Amino acid sequence: MTEESIRLDEIRERGERESIAESTISELLIALVRKSIDLFKEVQTLLKELDDSNKTSVEKIYGRIRLIKDEVEEGATNLFEYVVRVSPALPMENLYVSVIEDIVRVAEHGEAAANRALLLVTKRFEKMPDNMYIYLDSMTRRITEMMSIVIDMLNKLSNSKAVKELYQKETSLENNVDEIYRELGLEIIKAYSSDVGALLLLKELTDKLEDTADALKKVGSNLRLISLHR
Repeated sequence: MTEESIRLDEIRERGERESIAESTISELLIALVRKSIDLFKEVQTLLKELDDSNKTSVEKIYGRIRLIKDEVEEGATNLFEYVVRVSPALPMENLYVSVIEDIVRVAEHGEAAANRALLLVTKRFEKMPDNMYIYLDSMTRRITEMMSIVIDMLNKLSNSKAVKELYQKETSLENNVDEIYRELGLEIIKAYSSDVGALLLLKELTDKLEDTADALKKVGSNLRLISLHR
């Protein structure tokens, strides 16, 4: 066997290892994002119960949210360990690590937003105006849609054109969340100017939702770069 053929065999073998590693990472990332979607569906339900001032239901739902957040963190830890093990066959290691970190942030921001809602209902704050709940529900629905797009991107990483188009949709949704966030901020000030405690908690809640959209946009950006390599 010639030196050139040996070199070609080594390149082919390295490419196969890289492909297997990246496919496994993509599957595990999809599992984490699906758990995060479940978490935000619970957040949507919790916000509805907050709007109805149902303290018992908010407490129960928050407990489920914390469990899902813990599962995402545990899954991410296992995935970090896998990435370290296969790093020699993973030229885009740093980008994958960043994606994992931001998915964890998504779950943590969702739990933090739910925590603020729990504090609000415990405080027995004045019922939210109807339009305020609509704003919050719109934000969480768009965030869930952004996560669904992340799953589509992960399934199509070998098609950089398709990933680019999906990223454009992700960016559009994130901009939409930003617009709602700004409008909602004004509504919070109008409704709770005489209740500083409720105002601050609602502001922190919406901040966490907006932070979630930012993290998902970053995930999309890194996945787009990964797709260019693949």
